[in-house]
Parts: sequence; C-alpha cells; structure tokens
Amino acid sequence: MDSPFRIVRPPRPLEEPYPSRSRINEQVGAVWEWGMREDPATAIRLYHQLGEVASRVLGSTDRDTLNIRRAYTHFVGLDGDPRRAAQLLAGLIPVAAQELGPGDWVTLDMRLCHARFTGEGGEAPRAIALFTQVVADMTRALGAEAESTLTARSYLARFTGEAGDPLRAAALYAALVGDSTRILGPDCLESLVARAGHAVNRGLAGYRGEALGLYDQLIADFARVLGPDHAETRQTQVWRRYFRGAGG
Repeated sequence: MDSPFRIVRPPRPLEEPYPSRSRINEQVGAVWEWGMREDPATAIRLYHQLGEVASRVLGSTDRDTLNIRRAYTHFVGLDGDPRRAAQLLAGLIPVAAQELGPGDWVTLDMRLCHARFTGEGGEAPRAIALFTQVVADMTRALGAEAESTLTARSYLARFTGEAGDPLRAAALYAALVGDSTRILGPDCLESLVARAGHAVNRGLAGYRGEALGLYDQLIADFARVLGPDHAETRQTQVWRRYFRGAGG
C-alpha cells in the first residue's frame, strides 16, 4: 500500500509573475518533499526555476533566495554530481556568510553540504578537515544537541572511516550513538544509522566478533522500526554476512 504521505504529482512551477514570500516558501517545501521522496532530477529543474523567481521578487541575496540555491545544489549532489554541487556551494558560502552571517543556519548548512559533497566527490581527507570545523562552528552557533550538529558529526565519522581510519571512526560513532539516542530517541533513523556505522567500523578495525554481536541486535531493531525489507535493514544483513565470512 502506498504511504498516505506520498505525493502523487510533482509540484508545478509558480505561475504568478510576482508571488508572495509565503507562496515561494510553500513551493520550496513541496519541491523538497517531492525531490526527497520521488525524483531529484525534477527537484533540480523546479528549484532552478524557483530560484529565478525568488531572485527577481525577493532579491538575489535574500535569505530565502539563498536557501533555494542551497536546496538546488543539494539535489545536484544527490542526483549524481557531487563535485559540481561542491563547486556551486563553494561559490555560495561566501555570499551567505556576508549577507546572513557565519552563524546563520543557511550558511552553516551550505558548509555541511559542501563538506559532504566534497567527500562524496572523492576527497575524504579534505571532507574530514571541513567537517571538523563545521562541527565546531555548529556546536557554537546552534548547540551541541541541534540535529544539524549531530548530522555533521555523523558525516565526520563516515568520512573518517572512508579515509582509512576505522578505529577512529568507530570511536566517533560510539559517542554519536549515545548522544543521538538520548536526544532523538533509540528508534530514530539517525540513531540506528550511527549504531550501524559503529558496528561496521569496529568490524573493519579487526573486532569482527564484537561487530557480529552488535549486528544481532541492530538487525532486529532495523527490522522492527523500518521493516525487514527496508534497504537499511538489508544492508546490515549484508555486513553481518561479510563479517561472518571474514571471521573464517
């Protein structure tokens, strides 16, 4: 059965020549949901059009216009071009920092996305350096318990592992598991993903028996929360089979 929250049709571009700020932001939310659930390529096209409208109506450096540009580049990266997304964000970040301030959420999220797509574009060591600073700045500006700060910490742990330091990555994930579980709850996807990151990196660091013990409960929790056929559940099963085989 389809989810009751499934969007049946993609959002249509704004047709009013000078829509209000509220109408523009309403469209921003609709396009984001469509892109995340259905079709990133359509979101790219619609955000490009919406950015042109917002620039004309609100101004090219207005906060909402810059937020649309951020969303546009986010989907460019999700749709398979992380290097271009990182390049676009590198140009947007100085503008946002000057117009909105370095501690504004839009500026900080641009930096988070820039670091992410830098890593996904093949530059994990550089992503680690960027995320180390982003985590510090988000903690100072938004607080240690802000969801964006936790997200940045998760990416820092991920790219630390991808750069070849699974033991350090496991330690970062272990700290994140405790904080995410306390702040977001044990059944939140972010908490489950942090546990998965901790397990896989402990296994890759040579602690296969420990990883297998972690996966027994992790798979049960993924199946309970997301369902046995969810992609994340299946991925944890793949890793458990891998460590069983690697362990002889």
